[in-house]
Amino acid sequence: MPDVVFDIIGTCIGYDVMLDAIETRLGSKLKAYNIGTKVFFDAWGTACERDFSYLSQIGNYQPTKKILKATFYRALHHAGIPDPMGLVPDEDLEYLSEQWLKLKARPELSKMWNLLRQEGFTIWCLTDGDKDRVKGYFNNSSIEMPDENIVSCDSLKIGKPTPEVYKFMLNKIPGKGKDAWFAAAHMWDCCAAKKAGFQTAWTNVYEKFPCTDIFGKPDLICEGLIDMAESIIETYKSSE
Repeated sequence: MPDVVFDIIGTCIGYDVMLDAIETRLGSKLKAYNIGTKVFFDAWGTACERDFSYLSQIGNYQPTKKILKATFYRALHHAGIPDPMGLVPDEDLEYLSEQWLKLKARPELSKMWNLLRQEGFTIWCLTDGDKDRVKGYFNNSSIEMPDENIVSCDSLKIGKPTPEVYKFMLNKIPGKGKDAWFAAAHMWDCCAAKKAGFQTAWTNVYEKFPCTDIFGKPDLICEGLIDMAESIIETYKSSE
């Protein structure tokens, strides 16, 4: 039977809750320095992903939520705010950290997973987030996901995109070859998964542009989540 392993945060879970929280708490402060909410969040989140990956590579694995909180004032500094700790008090950081736990699924997620399951696909989750937090995101969105099908990098103490993470996941699932799919909204994720042996599907819901000149081409480039499910199903059936 075929399997689809999904990246979770950014792919299945959107960032709207966090963007709204930043706008509510910091919007006017950021605008005073001509800093947009989306630009700041992208800079903060991207730097967090970088540090998560680098720390993992040097054998000093740290959970993403810890890195996100620890690098907040640094992100404000690099955004051009001269006295970030003076401008933004600790309670604002605590508020944003609490909102990070309240993210919700993208609107199409439930339908996408239902389409795949109806065609016999088993859904798996592979995440850099800690397992309880990811389960909380599903609970926030009234989406059921078997606990045994959620795999967190915390349990491995190595993070994506380290090759061993994808190899571990490929060995864990029953599907191999054409039966093993990896789906993500991050091209670096698809690139690493493809090298490990997965069929790969990328959706444009987050990055918009696939930048194939540096990442190479995934097996599928999709418009949104529903198109990703339908494309995976069609491609799989045509290979049978």
